[in-house]
Amino acid sequence: MKKILFFNAKLTMSFVFLLAFLFQGHPEAIAQKGTLPFRDDFDQDNLRKNWHAYNSWSVADGIALNQVQGTGGTLLTKAHFDAPSYVIETVAKGFTNSYWREFRLLFGQTSIKSDSAYVLSYTPNSGGRLTLGRATDNILYPEVLDEVAVHPDLEAGTWCKFKIARHKSGLIQVFLDNGHGYSPTPLLEAIDTTYPQLGHFGWREDTQTGSENFYVDWIGARLPFLDKPAIKEKPLSDDMITQVTASSGAAYKVAKLQTGVTMYTDRAYTITSVPANLKGASFVQTANDDKANAADAFLTMYLRKEAIVYIAYDPRGQQLPAWLAGWHKTGDTLGTTDPGSRYLEVYSKAVGYGQLYPEPFTLGGNLASPAAGAAMNYLVLAIEKPKTILLEAENALLSGAVVASNHQNYSGTGFVDFIHPTGDFIQWTATVDVPGAYTLGIRYTHNGEELSRPVSLTVDSAAVTTYPFGGTYSWENWATYNGPVIYLSKGTHTIRATAQGASGPNMDYLSLSYAAAAPPLPSVSDVLAVKTIRIPVGLQEKATMAYPNPFGESTTIAYELTEKMPVNLIVYNSQGQKVSVLVNEVQSIGKYNVTFKAGTLQNGLYIYQLKTGNKLQVGKLLKQ
Repeated sequence: MKKILFFNAKLTMSFVFLLAFLFQGHPEAIAQKGTLPFRDDFDQDNLRKNWHAYNSWSVADGIALNQVQGTGGTLLTKAHFDAPSYVIETVAKGFTNSYWREFRLLFGQTSIKSDSAYVLSYTPNSGGRLTLGRATDNILYPEVLDEVAVHPDLEAGTWCKFKIARHKSGLIQVFLDNGHGYSPTPLLEAIDTTYPQLGHFGWREDTQTGSENFYVDWIGARLPFLDKPAIKEKPLSDDMITQVTASSGAAYKVAKLQTGVTMYTDRAYTITSVPANLKGASFVQTANDDKANAADAFLTMYLRKEAIVYIAYDPRGQQLPAWLAGWHKTGDTLGTTDPGSRYLEVYSKAVGYGQLYPEPFTLGGNLASPAAGAAMNYLVLAIEKPKTILLEAENALLSGAVVASNHQNYSGTGFVDFIHPTGDFIQWTATVDVPGAYTLGIRYTHNGEELSRPVSLTVDSAAVTTYPFGGTYSWENWATYNGPVIYLSKGTHTIRATAQGASGPNMDYLSLSYAAAAPPLPSVSDVLAVKTIRIPVGLQEKATMAYPNPFGESTTIAYELTEKMPVNLIVYNSQGQKVSVLVNEVQSIGKYNVTFKAGTLQNGLYIYQLKTGNKLQVGKLLKQ
């Protein structure tokens, strides 16, 4: 009996497939009451009775064509389909980003005039974002269920095939074939039961200005071969790094950084030590077989948040690749079990909005020009950019100054009023988890009775600047002074604001905003006026000597190390441009004399920056 039932089921399924094949391109021959399968190849000279077509839809040479100028270019089925499980497939092209165009594939629409539907949206003008959404009152702004960056996969001249599978369990899966076939893993996926039927479905195109051609070769819907439960099949994305691809085609994965985790996808080597601020960071497990890759653009990923990206690079590299040259060498290392080198050196860079999702973030190959010497592939790490640290003045340590609340518009529970002309101070304690350059800001008010109320600022007892704090013309008008950029190491720092002769302004709070990974380079005027050189806080000067100075063809920079440590010695010109990297390696205890050869360089002022471990010194060189 079971065999007979199985045989009948096979006959029934075969009959359905036969009907679908016989009536492809002729949906009206089956029924116009919303039955599946449905398919239109647009092989007639008009859109016939199957469609509600708005704004410039027509048929030419077996293709539906739209030249919408404005919004609402909709091609929607007249029939309403009751099927709770279905597969929609369609082929289209013309996905240009000209004129701020937007493309949508609608399904589950409850009625022709309703704005309730599922929406697959492609918006090339926002970086190439493909979004699966649910619209309840506005097709143009659906609630996002899932999204992915596909830039530049959808191009104006390429036919792309879309497949949407929706099951009565609520599982929705979206697949894309742009010439390479469907991936077995869905590109987009969600579980949602808001619209339980296929309803009306079709394309919609919108643009803000002029028209360009958009083509639909065919569109159809059928029953799924297998109804799936509400279980997602798409792997969970990392919260920071997603969609990692290497031009080599090798497998690259994203994991969380901790000791004991595997460092490569093609080796069993593991991580043995991690800097405290990088524990739990998202990191890309690269393929060590790609260590000899020399491409300028090799590794592509997408960053979901404002991030600090770190590169862990082979310390045996005598020269860095050009794409890594502008990164900050932190002095941190990542321990490994790789026998070639038991550690990797860490470089960092802050990444802003221009390189965030859905824009791709691209890195070069391990041995991209002019790199030399690295014998193991680099790793990529990323952490979220630190939030601004906000410290209320009324909660700080006060001397002479007092807490007040007699003026409006302050934050917190009050503000601080300087009482005496000189010596009163506010001292904040700031805990920094991520080392880097921070912008120091103070919110203040001053009614303008005096021209200025100068206040000196120190960090960890080191003078940073004195600012006049001019008038805001009312005690209720608060202004923000975005002061100097200071380098703060990981740990606790004290920041003090002290009145200098005119009783400082009312101060509301101190803010520390992450600005960059590297310490700020002292300006030429800072170097010439030695008393105003801002040595990054947490780093200390160590005596060095440059001789001869002034010099002609060359000069020697001498320094001494009291322990083994990383050393970085760079020379800049008066415009702040790097002209020579003299040292970039770990050196042992001893005295060093490094020659700066400047025979081909123009006469003038040059600046050297010497970093030894966590100490920094800058100085001037004059070529005559």
